[in-house]
Amino acid sequence: MKNYTFEEFQTVLTEKVQAKLDEKITVRINDVTKNNGVVLKGMTFFGQGEVISPTIYLEPYYEAYKEGCEWSEIVGRIVDTFRIGTKDEIFDIQSFINFKEAKEHIAFKVVNYEKNKKLLEQIPHKKFLDLAVVYYYLVNHSELDNATILIYNNHLETWGITADELDEIARDNTPHLLNADLRSITEVLSELLSRKNIDTDFLDEELCEEEENGGMYVLSNKTKIFGAAVMLYSEVLKKFAEKKQTDLFILPSSVHEVIIIPKTEGMEWKKLQEMVIEVNATQVEDIEILSDSVYCYSREKDELIPAWEVA
Repeated sequence: MKNYTFEEFQTVLTEKVQAKLDEKITVRINDVTKNNGVVLKGMTFFGQGEVISPTIYLEPYYEAYKEGCEWSEIVGRIVDTFRIGTKDEIFDIQSFINFKEAKEHIAFKVVNYEKNKKLLEQIPHKKFLDLAVVYYYLVNHSELDNATILIYNNHLETWGITADELDEIARDNTPHLLNADLRSITEVLSELLSRKNIDTDFLDEELCEEEENGGMYVLSNKTKIFGAAVMLYSEVLKKFAEKKQTDLFILPSSVHEVIIIPKTEGMEWKKLQEMVIEVNATQVEDIEILSDSVYCYSREKDELIPAWEVA
């Protein structure tokens, strides 16, 4: 098998996918700017001049190709994904265009403000600390793996609503569409190791003792997608801080979750920030980084503030 470059792979793949589809459908490759300015190659399908399917990103398929996956399997996966995405009963684009239907599926997430400045010019958003609250349409269907559609300024024009109205809808919807999930590190590690059939008994004594002294907790939502936004749910941090009777340090581990550490005497926010910076630089993919900052939930102010303000 010839070792194609990524550019060559895109050309050959387009030809092979095109050959499997109806002649009325045209396949194109486009650059798609994602979170934090990361640019991916997306395959899009057009029919009679209109986009008729979700974008399929090609980077994972190229990795599969390099690992020896056959062309027939790669092409088959893409064609199957396209056909699933265009089934009328799976997702009707009119349900997105019609605001009365769409409003029930609108949610918010948080992204890094500076890393997304160019994108933010095109989408409704609200600045929060060094983050931006942005909005999306949640396609709730298992076959589409909870696909999402980012909401742009032109969508507001189509719907005839303002950015403030969009924000209000999203803040009402999101806690109900994406329930908060707050668990200790012990629970998270135990679940992860159990999936791999690794004995978890060694976790219990040491980590349970750590939790009694404050511990670390993972906050996300039930889907684990864009779960860092849960820190903006009105009651989650407040109730947990009341339970622990202390302020809370919030470490943004990715766009999908944050780490919560109950504040104890002598705890230094700068050391926590050093840890966040190190993890972001070595462990988190660029597209999933949220921030290098550390935040604090202040019980006195009942709000999230920069950690240095309470240190």
